[in-house]
Order: sequence, then structure tokens, then C-alpha cells
Amino acid sequence: MPNENTLPQLDVDFCRSHFPPIENGMVYLENAGGSYVPRQVIDRLTDAMERCQNQPYYPFAASEDIAARLGRSIGAMAEMIGAEKDEVVVGPSTTLNVYVLSQALRPLFAEGDEIVVTNQDHEANSGAWRRLEEFGVVVKEWRIDGETGDLDPADLGPLLSERTRLVCFPHVSNVVGTINPVAEIAAMAHAVGAMVCVDGVAYAAHGRIDVKKWDVDFYLFSLYKIYGPHLAVLYGKREAIAKCRNQNHFFHEGIIPTILNPGGLNYESVASLAGIVDYFEAVYDHHFGAGENALRDRLAKVFALFAAQEERLAQPLIDFLISQPKVRLVGQANAERSRRMPTISFTIAGRSALEVATALAEKSLAIGHGHYYGYRCVEALGCDPEDGVIRVSMVHYNSREEIARLIAALQELV
Repeated sequence: MPNENTLPQLDVDFCRSHFPPIENGMVYLENAGGSYVPRQVIDRLTDAMERCQNQPYYPFAASEDIAARLGRSIGAMAEMIGAEKDEVVVGPSTTLNVYVLSQALRPLFAEGDEIVVTNQDHEANSGAWRRLEEFGVVVKEWRIDGETGDLDPADLGPLLSERTRLVCFPHVSNVVGTINPVAEIAAMAHAVGAMVCVDGVAYAAHGRIDVKKWDVDFYLFSLYKIYGPHLAVLYGKREAIAKCRNQNHFFHEGIIPTILNPGGLNYESVASLAGIVDYFEAVYDHHFGAGENALRDRLAKVFALFAAQEERLAQPLIDFLISQPKVRLVGQANAERSRRMPTISFTIAGRSALEVATALAEKSLAIGHGHYYGYRCVEALGCDPEDGVIRVSMVHYNSREEIARLIAALQELV
């Protein structure tokens, strides 16, 4: 990552100008549930529907047009994460992508083979794997610290064996916020011959993804949480996808990565994905002008700008929360980017999560409450999953003024 001392400060007003919903007057701090979408994505989606809402790959102009748009978007997603184009599947959701992947890998597992899952995960990267127990697969649970919510890699070692076939874990928990060491965990799994499947949903909006550097076998994230439409990406190493059982029509047998995408693409939405990169490019150009030719180099600088801004937002909130005797902060008590993302969960003694979220909504502050599909994680933290925890989740377009408003409102509640 570029040296933050050499970077300009993010022009937050410039960034905010690209997101139409910001004008609605609501302070939106539930970005982990779904971020706003920039004008570039909206325009690409609308243009595709207006000009070429038809099937691709036929020899007429509108069909060739939508085919080119699909290729451009999937290529942009691949380049964005450091993958090859045929290693990227765009599907309807991360939950469904994991389910399809679990069924595609199931024939590789013999009775007695082992899968490691965590109780820190969103259920998307947990439930589908746990269901394989009915086929004789042994599921082992890598458990969090009940106080901090963190996973300790040292606790993974004893769970691994010569029968381990797959290790599934989150890059960042959407409840805890701590960054797990993906490359280290992948190396531990590979050392016993296992593959890894990483849920990157809570990471993707905040940092540049580098699937090759991390040496992951499968990596997933949701595009509607990284400034796009309601779709999701599944990355798989080409050789890992090649091992999968075909989940598509029989005549797609052997076609990578189509075998992992039953039903095909949502054409107009996929066509809009290039708009995510368009937005990142606009941020780069505004702050740096002409520069690096490689998209990944430009993205490194853009995400460094985002990281610095998000630290500036998160640290005052964390400082406030840990200063309050009635508040229990979940995860690291530090906003430093090497340790956590700006997804901050907490509880307030004597107040339900719903009560707090409702009171803040009355002040036009939008935050989350509940378990966020991290039911097992919230339960392991000793909280009632039915009420859950309070969650504030920021991205780069949030402002320090918004966080000041939030802290003032929380002060009244505490």
C-alpha cells in the first residue's frame, strides 16, 4: 500500500457528490448492509436497459453491444481483485454462490473427510458447509474468543489434520470488524492439503483485494456492499474450479467458470459493474491526475485514501464508546487499518439494540441492529441473537460531521 504520509487527504465532498441518495438528509451508517451506488453504476445500468436489453452473443448490433458490456464488466471485476477473467463468477448473492460451490465440491469429499468452519462467519459461509454433515463430512468449528470476538490462528492448528479438505473463514466479520490474516490462514490450510474459502464481504468496500498474493482457493464478496447492484462475485483458482462438479446445464460441462453459474447472468446489472471501477477511476483522477497505467496500481492509491479517511471516522467513535462504562465494544479498541475495518458493533447496558436504532433513526441517523446473519457469532459473544448488537458501519463517503452527530446522539442515550 502507498505510504499514507505522501497521499493527499480524501476530498470527501467530491466523493459524496457521486452518490445521489446522500441528498436525502439521512446520515447513512449501515453501509455493511449495503452501500450507496454512485452515478457511474446507475448510468451504466440505465443505458444497458435503454439500448440493449436483449440476449448477448447473437450477430446483431444490440446483442453484440450487451455482450461487449458484459465482457467489460467481468474483466473489470477480475482486474480489480487480481484474477483472470475465467476465474470470476458473478451470481445473485454470496449466500447462493457459496451454496452452489458447496454442491459443486461435495463429490470431492469422502465420508470422514473434514471441513473447518467458524462461528465468526456470516451464515452464508457457514450453513452450506455445515449441511454437508448429512453426507458423512465431519464439520469442525473454529471458535471465537467470547469476549473479544476474535479468531486466534493458534486455535486453528489443532483442528487441522490429514483429513481436512476445506477451511472456511471470514476475511472480516460483519459483526466483529477485526481483520483476519488471510494469507497466514491459507498457508496453514494448504500445509495439510486443504483448500480455503474466504468470505470477503465485509472487507471488499474498504481494501484492495489480492487473491493471488493471498493464495486463496475461493474468495467471495457482495457487489451491493462495494458500491454496485445486488449481485455477488465468486473467485476461484482455475485449477480449483476445474475440480468442481458442473452445476449448470449438461452442455456446459467443462466450461470454466460457467459450471459454477447455473441460470446465467442478470445482464443489465452485470453490465453496470464497470461503473464501480469508473467511480474509482474518477476518485483517482481527481486526487492524482494522470499517473499509473495499471488499474491495480491506481486502486492501491484509491483504497489508501479510503483507509485513511475511514480511520479518521472510526477512531473518535471507538474512543467515545470505550469511555462509556455502560457500553461494551465488540472487537479491537483501535481503528488502525492493519487491525480492523470501520464496522463497529457494541451494546449499551439497559438498552435493546432495536431501541437504540429506533431512537437514532428519529434523529435521521441510520444504523443497524440485530445479528446481521452472524447469529452464531452474536450468540458466542453472550448476546441474545434475537435482539443482537448495535452496528455502525462507515465507508469513505461518510464525513466527520456525521460521526460527530452520531456521538452526540449516543451520548444522550448512554
